[in-house]
Amino acid sequence: MGQVFRVERECTSKDKHSLEVVYGWSSLSQKHCSPQRLAQVIRAHWAVENRLHWRRDATLREDHCGVRLPPVAQMLAVLNSLVLSLMDLHHVPNVARQLRRFASHPNEALAWVLDF
Repeated sequence: MGQVFRVERECTSKDKHSLEVVYGWSSLSQKHCSPQRLAQVIRAHWAVENRLHWRRDATLREDHCGVRLPPVAQMLAVLNSLVLSLMDLHHVPNVARQLRRFASHPNEALAWVLDF
């Protein structure tokens, strides 16, 4: 084991505020990974979690999908990645709102996909 760490983080959402204390360990020694670098690595991990996984779970509801066949689940994951990539490409600030718009205006969605 390289190092053990303790992270305190404040979480604020619309109407909730909390303080979390999290403990962890890393195989990287302090010689190879300073506390400042370790903090950057932890932040980068949570950036991925918040940017990608949360959008997939909350907006695209991947966790609620009842598909159990691995090839079908993998194809849905690829399609979800494509949707999120297109949203990023077009600088969409609210994916859920854009999906609702496309649901009621499918021709816009098609034009949008074809407009690379």
